[in-house]
Amino acid sequence: MAYNIFDNAIAILRNIWNSIKKFFVKLLNFARNIVSFFKNPNRMAKLKSDRNVIATSIKENLGNGNYNVVNCLFDKEKNEVVDIQENAVGIVAEDIDAQTEQTFGDKAMIVLQ
Repeated sequence: MAYNIFDNAIAILRNIWNSIKKFFVKLLNFARNIVSFFKNPNRMAKLKSDRNVIATSIKENLGNGNYNVVNCLFDKEKNEVVDIQENAVGIVAEDIDAQTEQTFGDKAMIVLQ
């Protein structure tokens, strides 16, 4: 059976959480904290040059009401985060904005096109 990154999104987040740079925000803003990360020219070039690489954001609702979010480039063929030190970041947020909540809905992971 093929590896399904959607089913394993939280496992991916937890596996790389301690290996990535993190920052803290009071309110996670979809455009500022997620979309802008992937608009970096180097990340955009990597996404355009390799069809197996996707832009993913993974969200975990924590028991204390906060959220852990990982933005990363993920290689579907190799089943791994691409260049973790450069292309992955963790965000700890006290709350999320309406656009983030609507975009994720009940999913733990989204793929940005």
